[in-house]
Amino acid sequence: MKKTKSICCTDCGARLEFRAISREFEREGLRVRLTGIPAAVCPRCGDISFAPGEADKIIKAANAMFEIAAGRHRGLLAAEAA
Repeated sequence: MKKTKSICCTDCGARLEFRAISREFEREGLRVRLTGIPAAVCPRCGDISFAPGEADKIIKAANAMFEIAAGRHRGLLAAEAA
């Protein structure tokens, strides 16, 4: 996500901060964690925004991790976004 101009939160109006975040997903007893996800985060209310198309990439990555985890074990599987 490029930091070309100041963007304000649509919920509270605070200036968004661009940084990498981590998210954990759970499905049928399996948990996967994706780290290094580029996002715009509101320091005031915690709202998170992604660049266009980024949410689809996150979903695809999480689904791929679930496929791998389902074949190996129950528990937590983690990956870092490139």
